[in-house]
Amino acid sequence: MKSARLMLSIPLILIAITESTHGSAKGVKTITAGSANTTPFTISAPGQGSAKVVKVNPVDSTYKIKRGGSAQIAVAIDVDEGYHINSNRPAEKYLIPTSLKFDRIDGLTTSPILYPKAKLLKFDFSQKPLSVFEGKTVLKLTARALPSLPAGAQTLKGKLTVQACNNQQCLRPQTVAVNVALQVE
Repeated sequence: MKSARLMLSIPLILIAITESTHGSAKGVKTITAGSANTTPFTISAPGQGSAKVVKVNPVDSTYKIKRGGSAQIAVAIDVDEGYHINSNRPAEKYLIPTSLKFDRIDGLTTSPILYPKAKLLKFDFSQKPLSVFEGKTVLKLTARALPSLPAGAQTLKGKLTVQACNNQQCLRPQTVAVNVALQVE
């Protein structure tokens, strides 16, 4: 097994990059970050993705909306115990925010996404509290159907971008598909 190790020193943070050529792990890099005052923290790439510990689904199976009317839509994010995701407004610029975006549908408008208040939690790897979501988090928006929107079944297609972390490592960020079923009357 060959192993190359590179140590970088960034203000208050040491980063070690290890490349393994052992078996099927060839080319897999592991980044370990920490400082003298913190617990080492690992960022795995391209290892396990965040979708393994983060599930996203509409709260209701179908949302009814009348042409010329509106509907309140809720999307639930469930984060496995022991993990968290950064809020939509992370405490540090380098952190990946949680972001939900929907594709446009002719005849349907959506409001900006309403994110809940995040928790400020202190982790061993950070010197200040981070703005995160844990457990179940519900995002909300309003959909307005214009009179021109055809009646019948429609699908509001979206994408949720997240990065899940625990106290030792961050998983690979992922974008997860979100499909909201609409019944237009």
